[in-house]
Amino acid sequence: MRQLILFALIITLGLTVTHCDKNPSEPAYQEEVMIFGYLWGNEPLDASHAISIKTTQPLSEAYDDARAAVRNAVVTLTDSASGEVWTLHDADAAPGMYYNDAIMIRPLNAYTLTVETENRTVTAVTRVPVELDLITELKTDSLNDAYQKNLGYEKPVYVECDCADDAVILVDMFCEEYWEDAEYINPFFGYEKPETREDYDMGVNGEPRHIQAILTYQDLVSPDFDNRHTVYWYASMIVYYGRNTMQITAIDENYTNYIFDEHPVYSGGVVNGLGLFASMCGSTYTLNIMKK
Repeated sequence: MRQLILFALIITLGLTVTHCDKNPSEPAYQEEVMIFGYLWGNEPLDASHAISIKTTQPLSEAYDDARAAVRNAVVTLTDSASGEVWTLHDADAAPGMYYNDAIMIRPLNAYTLTVETENRTVTAVTRVPVELDLITELKTDSLNDAYQKNLGYEKPVYVECDCADDAVILVDMFCEEYWEDAEYINPFFGYEKPETREDYDMGVNGEPRHIQAILTYQDLVSPDFDNRHTVYWYASMIVYYGRNTMQITAIDENYTNYIFDEHPVYSGGVVNGLGLFASMCGSTYTLNIMKK
């Protein structure tokens, strides 16, 4: 959700252009509904997985998240397998963030999101990927103390699933340290710490703080591990000491298109709006990378 919200803010600021008028420096503004959300297989659609529903704002104005939030929309989620329909609500403390604790997301089911505002209806459909069986010594319910050197070989993650060879797997590494406290594992051009927020994550939760690897299930086959599907190279994605969160997930078609398309907000599965409505299945591991 960290990167999800940030992406929403960045794109909300930038994607208000639909066509150019006589003054190319002042593009015409057209309000769009922006949806950003992921459904997590085998997890509830609670506040931690809330779906962001905001509107774009003119480039010439300072961004106001409270004003961008779409309030009092009629938001529903429909399970195509059972036909069950749930209503999602936002809270006063987090306007524009819609969820429903009673919804448990099921792998392989298709879900339709419908958002009805005063002047439009926006829809999106996602099919949740297959469940991954991740076999590893790493724990999902507690902090994993570790050293970066040889980490992946000592604690590999074996990936098993009943999926096609071309199923898309995302390995996502995100440092949780504040940039002022971050310290490089390997000094960078002689620097032991980032000097600025831009050095830390480009100012937008980007690299090297946040590194992603996108590959197919077949790509995970490793001769070093008896040709099992294995994620063992994740240590190379860890740049800073301290807490780093790793997610290994199978992702749906919407998220795949969003990652690879040149204009992602038009390819995230949202109809009559912009953004991303996607789903994934997998696990999250929190690593505490220590110095020796």
